[in-house]
Amino acid sequence: MGDTFNRVWGRVKGRWMAFSPTQRRNLLIAVVAILAAFFAILWIALRPNYVTIMSGLDNKSLGQVQTQLETLKIPSQIEGSAVLVPKADANTARIQLAMAGLPKSGYIGYSSVKSSFGMTEDQFNLQVLNALQESLNGTIESINGVESAQVHIVMPQQQIFISQPETGAKASVFVELGPGVQLSSVQVAGIQQLVAHSVTGLTPSQVTVTDQDGVTLSSQSSGVALSPTTSSEIALRNQINQTMTQQLQQGLDQLVGQGNAVVIVHADVTFNQVQSKSHILQTLPGQTTGLPTSSQVTRSSSTNGANTAGGPAGQAATNPNLPTYAGKGSSTGPSSSTSSQTTTNYTNSYINTTTVKDPVQIKGYSVAVFLNGTTRTIPASTLSQIKTFVSNSVGQGAPGKVNTVSVSLMPFHVTPSQPVSSHTHTLLYELLGLLAVMAMAGGGYALYRRRQRAADAQAEPIFAQTSAVDDMEGVPLTDDERMREQLANLANKKPEEFASLLRTWLTE
Repeated sequence: MGDTFNRVWGRVKGRWMAFSPTQRRNLLIAVVAILAAFFAILWIALRPNYVTIMSGLDNKSLGQVQTQLETLKIPSQIEGSAVLVPKADANTARIQLAMAGLPKSGYIGYSSVKSSFGMTEDQFNLQVLNALQESLNGTIESINGVESAQVHIVMPQQQIFISQPETGAKASVFVELGPGVQLSSVQVAGIQQLVAHSVTGLTPSQVTVTDQDGVTLSSQSSGVALSPTTSSEIALRNQINQTMTQQLQQGLDQLVGQGNAVVIVHADVTFNQVQSKSHILQTLPGQTTGLPTSSQVTRSSSTNGANTAGGPAGQAATNPNLPTYAGKGSSTGPSSSTSSQTTTNYTNSYINTTTVKDPVQIKGYSVAVFLNGTTRTIPASTLSQIKTFVSNSVGQGAPGKVNTVSVSLMPFHVTPSQPVSSHTHTLLYELLGLLAVMAMAGGGYALYRRRQRAADAQAEPIFAQTSAVDDMEGVPLTDDERMREQLANLANKKPEEFASLLRTWLTE
């Protein structure tokens, strides 16, 4: 076995050495081209042929179908609103998706309501009710976070007698929410209003909404539904938190790298609009009163005449028997009195100020920062600098309020990479095939150049040594020796001409 291999190898090697360098190069190029064509044909033959199984789907339905196909281990591609699978798996994919009830988009619609001869009124009304329920199902499913919905409407029966009590329509809505999704009271009230306004005689209080966990989200729990003002306040608070979180996240990504920091911000926001008024007296410099506007002076005077007092204690004219006594006499002169009263009216200047404060008041922030400690350890000095950076970024709190900032180092959980899709695998195979062809071509050319340089390097010392020996010996060469030397030089320097000459000799 070994001798046979050696003979075959020697024969192949002899044929290879008989080729000129140009022929060897051309042969290598031909072999590489044949291999490249072979691999290209093989790739085209083995490449799966994708066909469309569904089209005209929305993004939600596309995600549901793709998830189901991944569960079934069927490769798929998404092109626009269409889903493509390999032709060999097309029938299986259609059957499995139909058994799973996918896609869930679309509803029957009122076009399916048809009246035929012999159909009773109750049967026709039942068709209309089913179409209405299906229409409401599709409308509610279009709400963000709602995966599927089922609406059940109970219409009141017509009463035969007037004395019988009337019953209104009722409805129940079952919603299947996505992972981590919770409907707010405003959204629940919107669903109730939507269903109630679609049915005659149905009020929102008679519509019950229940999720997949059996939790009732009816109007009874929506009695504390947020007013539009409260909803806008919550939205504004969330916007403030998101804005500050984005600013801090961008800064920390520059400091510690992308994905190595998690920022959580909670803003203490109040929405109390305060209005204050002030009434300040403005006086002239050095005075405590205002400017006089009017003055009233009231004057009064009085004068009294002379008075005489005295006379005898008794009078003879009335009692002549009594003795007469002399009394003391006094007299006063005339008197006068004067009084005045001045009333001055002042006008005062006042400054009235009305101050209305912004209803949105940010009292302070609570910020929590978690840094990735899985791959590296951050020194305490760096943590202190990061904490200072965060504190300065959020600014100062309101008077009496202090911002709370915490920076912690924790190991992060690394999420495993997602499996590569079939389309990515195809591109990878194409790239590897192209690289293999290029590597083979480059290797062949490099091998050829290296052998060519080695042959040239070996030929030059031999020729130099031969010339030196001839010169030293000084012995003239014979015609045969000179012919052999010329042929050797021709074979080494011009192998193509030597090969042509050799073929001519052999032919002759």
